[in-house]
Amino acid sequence: MIKQLPIFIKALFLIFLINSAFVLAYNSFSQSSMSGKNQINAEKLFKSNCSGCHLSGQNLIKPDKPLIGSQKLKSKESFSAFISAPPPPMPNFKNIVENPSHLDALYKYVTSLMGK
Repeated sequence: MIKQLPIFIKALFLIFLINSAFVLAYNSFSQSSMSGKNQINAEKLFKSNCSGCHLSGQNLIKPDKPLIGSQKLKSKESFSAFISAPPPPMPNFKNIVENPSHLDALYKYVTSLMGK
């Protein structure tokens, strides 16, 4: 058993080094992609809440009222007010409005669809 101790210690040290390398690589990646992270979150928010009816910035329910060019996107405040209490059949998205970072990310994403 004493003969195995140095191999065991070497194995633990090797595992520690590999683990440290992964942690450092992950932290480096996550710090360098913070700006991209909001875009990813906004895209996920859009896909999970909006794209069912507003695919590619259009409006599948009311085709004459697409997202692109909508006056509701003139400002973040008008966007927020609209998605808080939209006309039927659109559901409200108070959960997004009540989270400032989600609202900001979604507004930026939606306006980016317009090339704004």
